[in-house]
Amino acid sequence: MKIEELNNPILIWGLLSKESLKLFKGRTVLVAENRPFLYGLKHNIPLLKEHNIPFIYCTDNMLGYLFYKNKIKKTFIFYKEKTKEGFLAPGGSLYVSLLSRLHDVPVGPFLGAKVNFGDTDIDASTLGGKEIISGDVKRWAEPSKDEVINAEVL
Repeated sequence: MKIEELNNPILIWGLLSKESLKLFKGRTVLVAENRPFLYGLKHNIPLLKEHNIPFIYCTDNMLGYLFYKNKIKKTFIFYKEKTKEGFLAPGGSLYVSLLSRLHDVPVGPFLGAKVNFGDTDIDASTLGGKEIISGDVKRWAEPSKDEVINAEVL
């Protein structure tokens, strides 16, 4: 698909819950891969396929470009838990929230699914449990960790 053909998909970040599927009926969902754990590929795409919800797969690094091109009109962050500081969400959620805010795209927090894939990939130095960066360079790969997204960012 060409970028010009994108028709305002809804961006999802984190682990999509079955309860949220009603939000996407009749809409196309933009599924980010959610590195390093690949939540988008391992969980979100199979769930969307199971419920016949159209989606477009997107690498994480493409999101900034799609926001810049005004192709994303709504973002849903699937958080792990609500705290007094805000929403505890998977790594990368702050990035997606700030991109949304910068481009005046509304963000809706939604409780995500609880899924454990064993998380063989903890940073960008591996993919599917296989090392793709080695040696001294590997020390620059930051482990992914949950982030708190506070109300002023949303």
